[in-house]
Amino acid sequence: MTGRSMDPTFAGALRQELISTVERHARLRWRLSWRLSASIATAAVLVGGGVAFAAGILTLPGATSNTPLGTITTATRTGTATINLGPVPASATDVSVSLTCLSAGTFDFPGGNLTCSAADLRRPPKYRRASMVVPLHPRQHTITVDTTANAGWTLQAMYVHQVTTAWGTNAHGQTYGVANKNGTPDLVAVAIDHGKTQGYVKTSEMNCASGGAVASPAQALAWDKASAKRNISIPVYKSNGTTVIGTFAVGGASGPGTRTVPLASLSLGCAGSHTPHTAPTSPAG
Repeated sequence: MTGRSMDPTFAGALRQELISTVERHARLRWRLSWRLSASIATAAVLVGGGVAFAAGILTLPGATSNTPLGTITTATRTGTATINLGPVPASATDVSVSLTCLSAGTFDFPGGNLTCSAADLRRPPKYRRASMVVPLHPRQHTITVDTTANAGWTLQAMYVHQVTTAWGTNAHGQTYGVANKNGTPDLVAVAIDHGKTQGYVKTSEMNCASGGAVASPAQALAWDKASAKRNISIPVYKSNGTTVIGTFAVGGASGPGTRTVPLASLSLGCAGSHTPHTAPTSPAG
């Protein structure tokens, strides 16, 4: 499968490592073979109104489908505890876990963690809940929640059978959809216009705008300095990978003096890789 590229989160960590290396005069070590994280396709919030597509994600190529098995196990405890989920159905592959804090504290459980403050407790439960689906290990039939002292919580868990759907492939041979356990497609699903419009960004352009061309300590320093007041916009395409329907801004800069520049305007080794088809575009919201 195609789509081998660097995780934007890793790209940022890489630049910090390069900068730290300059400061401590140590040997430079880094890898450039990471894939774009699945979070880009499910939950990442970027600048300029671009939000990775979450609404209706189960209809997108490459998304996972979870079929509930058995009944929901619900337990309320204080402090660290292990919950028995009961016999494991033969077709179970994963466990759907949802943990809600009932008091301030930190809560660690398979696949995730949650931290709640006193202020969080005044908010509705949905704002102090962590939910995810985690792989089921052989012979596993329990979930352990590790907490700070006297921290209260409620857990809901259920066995599920998870299936990863196939990516789509357009007429140009590019894969499109969401990142999953198989890697990252050439075109990753996003939403713009405050979630109203679905489209795709090229993984190569996302990585480039995230600093994927950084290859030396000097470049890392220069990139981070420029990124303090700069976001980079990349085209959003239809699934054909050529028709542009908007833009998606990459970066975390904000405040007075912040500007957003198109990827093609930068002197990057990976820039200029896109050749948008002439079509009307809509601004990112």
